[in-house]
Amino acid sequence: MRLVFLYGPPAAGKLTVGRELATLTGYRLFHNHLTFDLAREIFAIGSEPFQRLVDDLRLHVFTFAAQNGVPGLIFTFVYGSGIDDPFVRRTMSEMEASGAEVCFVQATCPINELLSRVEDESRREYHKLASPEDLSALLESHDVLSPIPFVASFSVDTTQLTPVEAARAIAEHFLLAPAI
Repeated sequence: MRLVFLYGPPAAGKLTVGRELATLTGYRLFHNHLTFDLAREIFAIGSEPFQRLVDDLRLHVFTFAAQNGVPGLIFTFVYGSGIDDPFVRRTMSEMEASGAEVCFVQATCPINELLSRVEDESRREYHKLASPEDLSALLESHDVLSPIPFVASFSVDTTQLTPVEAARAIAEHFLLAPAI
């Protein structure tokens, strides 16, 4: 299995690009909010039990998919430098143990564009961060713009490429097989 680990700040276009990549490759899309929204119904956002449940659910899905013949999975993620390093390392370790490959992709976008996009109505469907004020606060309190320092990441600037072009660039870079 190949796990496309598509990360970047809120409003960088990860879900939009992920959907296009899923259409192009036939890979399954496992976006960030599938587990986030489940955990927030049970625990306070940011609490230790919340984060542990989110991380454990994600890792279980990755491993289960790898062990059960899923050829590819696209995962979207907001990476917080330093804070999320243990989760990324656990993902790499568990995927290696399952015989899966992790392909890291960083979606980038200038801050002014992020602040403009964050209010898009499509973000409300999954209860995503949706105000420039909240995004500005996040950008001040956490480094969500940096690449993961201990992995090689393919970078796509979502202001320079359409979602279809970004998906094609990712598929070409990692030689991902197209959907049949």
